[in-house]
Amino acid sequence: MNNISKKRTHAVLIIVLLLLLNGCGEPQEPAVNQINKLAQNSQATDKGLESLANHEQEDMKLYNVILSQGKEKNSNVTGFLDQAAAHIQARRTILEQIEKASLKADEQAKSLQQSLLKHSFEKEETLSLAGKALEQYESRNQTLQMFIEAYGLGLDAEEQVYGSMRERAKTDLKEIKLAIQKRNVLYDKLTEIQEKFNSLTQDFNSSQEQLIQLSREG
Repeated sequence: MNNISKKRTHAVLIIVLLLLLNGCGEPQEPAVNQINKLAQNSQATDKGLESLANHEQEDMKLYNVILSQGKEKNSNVTGFLDQAAAHIQARRTILEQIEKASLKADEQAKSLQQSLLKHSFEKEETLSLAGKALEQYESRNQTLQMFIEAYGLGLDAEEQVYGSMRERAKTDLKEIKLAIQKRNVLYDKLTEIQEKFNSLTQDFNSSQEQLIQLSREG
């Protein structure tokens, strides 16, 4: 074989090798592992929601005290109102942390969606179930975004109630009642969103468990 032929052969081998290397890429992680990571990464969100719920219980007691004592014109609820304002700020801080965790989870879900398209080594049943779990997770996260927005409006309404109570000597009673009514309507809506979120969480958990069981069966 002459030198030109040898060079051509070497060039072909190099090209083939490069194609093989590019085709291999990084090792693909099993779909079940990636879905499990989504669940683990949502723990920050879950802890935030739990903390928010604990604050709500305490703040509801304070809210009822303020409304009860606020009916008496001569009662001084300023101390309670100051305490309520601090509690609202604490809940806003927690809500911001939940939102950051939610945005991070959304990015991870999009990354997983692209990854699943490349999982040619997985069984069709596994990929189908992983895709279903991912859709449920994304719906859950979208509902969480709705919850965050609605909760922020609820806190705004609560501040409005406390503001009217602080100035109740100058504020018409009807205006105070309207502020309370607005606050209650927003929190009723918030409860509906939370129920939907909990339902989607259960759906995702169920799909995750099925996927784990399927991976064990091989």
